[in-house]
Amino acid sequence: MKRTLLPLAGISLALCLAAGLVVADTNTIRTLTQITMNLDHYPSDADMAVLGAIIESDDSSEEEAALAMALANIEHKVKAADAERLLDIGDDDLSDESARKLAAVLLRINQSPSDEDKLTLTALLRD
Repeated sequence: MKRTLLPLAGISLALCLAAGLVVADTNTIRTLTQITMNLDHYPSDADMAVLGAIIESDDSSEEEAALAMALANIEHKVKAADAERLLDIGDDDLSDESARKLAAVLLRINQSPSDEDKLTLTALLRD
C-alpha cells in the first residue's frame, strides 16, 4: 500500500507545483531539501516528477530551478556543469540563505547526504 501511495503523493505534488499552487520560495526549498534528505544514489521517479515540475515552473526562481536541475541530474554526485552553478549560488550574498546551504550540501553529496549534512537539512526543514 505504501508503495502505491508514495508515487501518487509525488505526482500530486508535481501537479500542484506545475499548476502554481505551491509558489512560495520556502515551500520549494523545503521540497528540494526533503528530496535531498531522502536521496539514495539518485532521485526516485516520484522525486523526478516533482523536480521536473519545479524546473519547468514559471514561478520557480533561477536558484530553485538550478537546485532542482542539479538534484535531478545527480548520479551518486553532482555533475560538473551543475556544480558550477551551485558554487555561484553558494558564493552569491544575494542568494537566499537556505538556497546557499542546500547548494553546499548538494556539492558534498557522494551517494547520499552525510550524517552532518542531514543535520543541516533537518535544520532547513525546521526554518
